[in-house]
Amino acid sequence: MNPVVLIIEDNEINMKLFRSLLNKGNYRVIEAIDAENGINLARAYKPDLILMDIQLPNMDGLQATRLIKQETTLKHIPILALTSHAMVGDDEKARNAGCDGYITKPINTRTFLNEISRFIKPTVELNVDRAVVKPSKDRSAKEAMESYKPKVLVVDDDPGNVKLICAMLATERLDILTARDGKIALEVINHNKIDLILLDIMMPGMDGYEVTKRVKENILTKDLPIILVTALNSEEDKRHGLDAGADEFITKPINKFEIISRVRSMLRLRQYRDQIKVRKQSEDPLSLPSLSPISVRNNTQNVLLVEDNRNDIEIIKQIIINEPYNLRLAATGEEAIDLAKNEKIDLILLDVMLPGIDGYNVCQHLKTNAHTSDIQIVMITSLSDLDSKLRGVEEGVDDFLVKPIDKRELKLRIAALLKKKAYLDELHSHREKALDLAIIDGLTKLYNQSYLKRYLDMEIKRAIIGRYIVGLIIGDLDNFKRYNDALGHSFGDRVLEEVAQIIKKHINEIDFPARYGGEEFAVVFPYADIHRVISITEDIRSSVEQHIFEGVNHPLLKNITISIGIAFCPLDAIAADELIEKADFMMYRAKKSGKNQICYASQREKC
Repeated sequence: MNPVVLIIEDNEINMKLFRSLLNKGNYRVIEAIDAENGINLARAYKPDLILMDIQLPNMDGLQATRLIKQETTLKHIPILALTSHAMVGDDEKARNAGCDGYITKPINTRTFLNEISRFIKPTVELNVDRAVVKPSKDRSAKEAMESYKPKVLVVDDDPGNVKLICAMLATERLDILTARDGKIALEVINHNKIDLILLDIMMPGMDGYEVTKRVKENILTKDLPIILVTALNSEEDKRHGLDAGADEFITKPINKFEIISRVRSMLRLRQYRDQIKVRKQSEDPLSLPSLSPISVRNNTQNVLLVEDNRNDIEIIKQIIINEPYNLRLAATGEEAIDLAKNEKIDLILLDVMLPGIDGYNVCQHLKTNAHTSDIQIVMITSLSDLDSKLRGVEEGVDDFLVKPIDKRELKLRIAALLKKKAYLDELHSHREKALDLAIIDGLTKLYNQSYLKRYLDMEIKRAIIGRYIVGLIIGDLDNFKRYNDALGHSFGDRVLEEVAQIIKKHINEIDFPARYGGEEFAVVFPYADIHRVISITEDIRSSVEQHIFEGVNHPLLKNITISIGIAFCPLDAIAADELIEKADFMMYRAKKSGKNQICYASQREKC
């Protein structure tokens, strides 16, 4: 197997040069534009050599080198420092940080491959280690599906509490790890891609506050969401936890519906944030201005309180009087629906018991309307029975609060859900702003092919690190030339526009739709569930077949269909170009098998 070289470099021109030279030398190349992603890729791939730029955003190359050399499974990997500003003593600084060599930019392209070759020392032991940990196309579907589960770390010194939390979360699709104290928890976090921590506060040795503080101070783990689970319930305890950096609180005794709701919310929040990050990184820095992020602080958000009890209204108003968002009021469900439809509402505090339409019906109405479905809804109720919470979950409630309302808890719920709403708004805003950045197809308003490829490449690298599945579908309209020839190109354009709308209707916010070219469409599914992707693909195929084009009467219109191929990383491929090739190949199999159908790898014998 060809040696693997990891390049950690934030300059696109330098990256292209290194990539070109290494490809000529028959090296396999993996890339990162910052230290955080570089370290994670090193953990996932165990490369034979790392080329480390010294001047990197956030964490510099020397700091990243020190962290890599501290890890038992990585410290043997040679690291060559790269710098554009060589000064006296730089070589010594690099070596003191743990670098094995030093290359000055601009590099000598004639000697570069010879320079790096002497640092690559493959051994039998290394090759065996890599074969175990490196992602492989040959992994079974069962292993790949298991790897998709988000990793949740439960930290508690009481085995009974750990067992209880694991039992409550048993119905969720999670990979649950456990630690009995803070020290072990930090070791688990440093050696695993954790998605969420459920952390007890009162533990011997290092308590939950200190663990939280250390996690949030580490640049590699600072974005890791933490829910503190504690029997402590005073304002001081909660303030201490928030000051340390905790994102949420759950108070013991733990309620099953509460912990499931908090876990789901925090995991979705992380996925939204990660998708915004990877989409921004996918923009071509050589030709596109960067999209500016949406900030909750810079864009005032609106909270709607729907409550008919004047005393409860005054209590809530006093709690959030100094918070950085606008408070609107509605006394009935009908008034709440009208406001949500006609004004910008980000979050609704919704009482269950209302005159006329109750809170459940308001929630159902808003969540099934495309214009209002992203509005975050917190159900407020004095009913603590399980039936009311179950019904709320079914209607799409984002969170619950039980009267009498705890001041700190209300602020936490609102802050977390407004952050989630801001991420959702930013994902939508990205598509709108992208029209001006040459990454959106002007006709269909989907992303274009070049941006799809950049995005897919970065998403697959993240998936390898995070051990989750990425799905890709490529669909081609059957016999499309006949429609253009018979009805004209303007009608052909209309077909493409309406098919794009069909696709967007069936996918969610973090799925990535694109016009792949001509009459071809593609969708990338991050954090993919295989059965969901296949089901959505079949829904798209069926909807295209059944679609009626208003105002046009022509026999050909009864035959508009689409053939779609599906591929998954890492089941079918572990690189973007390979995944595209596999999905494209399966699409052509669908064509050859009679068109108007879907085809995917595990279905080969049927296609």
